[in-house]
Amino acid sequence: MSISGWRRREDLEGGKQIRIWLSEDDETELYVENLTYRDEGYAVYAYDVDADEWNTITETDSRADAVEKATEWAGS
Repeated sequence: MSISGWRRREDLEGGKQIRIWLSEDDETELYVENLTYRDEGYAVYAYDVDADEWNTITETDSRADAVEKATEWAGS
């Protein structure tokens, strides 16, 4: 799945990371994580590289919904 202005970072995917995208300017990383091992469903986080800050975009029980919300956020 491609998102305009973003590239996949597949080398870090696996374990709890389902999808990771890096913005083309390398300022933001977008993560979709599987938190079911903690009985918490799935989460989407944006990491601001320069500010060293994590922001929660959404939390959901659906993996598909998490990926959809991530792509919507990245496209906005």
